[in-house]
Amino acid sequence: MRRWATLVAAALVGSMLPVGTAQAAKAPPSPVTALKRHFTEHVGLRISDVGRVYKDGKAVVTIWRRGKVEFDASGVYATDTTGRTEAGRGAVKEFENLTGQNVGSTRVICFPNEAYLSGPGYETWLPEGKHWLGLIGPENIKQTATFPQIVNVFEPATLGTLLSHAAVKRRLASGTYLQGAVTLRTLYKVSPSLRDRLAGPPKGKSARIPVGFRLWLDRSNLVRRLTTTWKQPAGKTPTTTVADTRYTSWGSDVTLTPPPPEDTADAGRVGGDFSPPPTLPIG
Repeated sequence: MRRWATLVAAALVGSMLPVGTAQAAKAPPSPVTALKRHFTEHVGLRISDVGRVYKDGKAVVTIWRRGKVEFDASGVYATDTTGRTEAGRGAVKEFENLTGQNVGSTRVICFPNEAYLSGPGYETWLPEGKHWLGLIGPENIKQTATFPQIVNVFEPATLGTLLSHAAVKRRLASGTYLQGAVTLRTLYKVSPSLRDRLAGPPKGKSARIPVGFRLWLDRSNLVRRLTTTWKQPAGKTPTTTVADTRYTSWGSDVTLTPPPPEDTADAGRVGGDFSPPPTLPIG
């Protein structure tokens, strides 16, 4: 009788626990599963990047970028990012201060088979009254989903590869921290976007280049931050590229649309009179 009463009491106590308590007791899904659960139409997040290329210890190229990513059932569907690129470090701001001119930023909106560009450098391609240059090419979305970051954590296989190559793993109050390195050859095998960015399969010493990474996950095992560091042979003086990407607002409503047709000039197919997106000179 006492045992029966104890079981009933336990059942009553369990039924009165807040729903949040029961959910908290469940372990979060794996990072790859957590990512895939966001592969839904009109769902996305915000990203922000800072990428720098160093030579002889000095930044020779700096890239800033921020914007939105929209998913569909297969992964990244569209991106809308605004960024700036400058030679050196602080050169653009110095120029603006000296001339009083605002250099401005470049905005890129990408879909699986089309991209739209607006900003400095594209004015010569645009007729009067147009502000957007439209391009056609299936590689556009893969090129811009991660640049300047070399690692695409929106690819489940790529994210899984990082997790399997983590030499350091620490639990934090905010989630999990991982650190490790993966070779360029390994990344090339698992990452479709990297294969599109490179001029060809990395060979010899290039294939063995380690890409060091530090990865932060939140309590739900979603990626919050990724930094990567890798050296690239460039004559007698190699360059070191460091990229730092933040991922916020996971699960937010994102619906990206092309600019108005009346404000767009069609540049035709990529590879005609307009150069294709640049590839990383590795190999």
